[in-house]
Amino acid sequence: MRFELDPAAGEPGAETGAETGADIAAAVQQAIDATATAYTDDARIDVEERLRGELRERGLKASDEAAIEELARDVRSGHHVSVL
Repeated sequence: MRFELDPAAGEPGAETGAETGADIAAAVQQAIDATATAYTDDARIDVEERLRGELRERGLKASDEAAIEELARDVRSGHHVSVL
């Protein structure tokens, strides 16, 4: 899975200060964790859309839709999802 800065989300990485690969991975993990928590609180949420939004808030995006779908499936399965 690859993630990258999203210039369309405003100033890239502004929310997290993400610049390096490690910074981006940490910000992606934060987005995944926030999505998983939201899903735990309300299983009716659209996990894919929530994850996209959490990434966007951090100035990031997935390089392809398959990454979002895979992560969302893992979140819904109840497994701890880690990109670190």
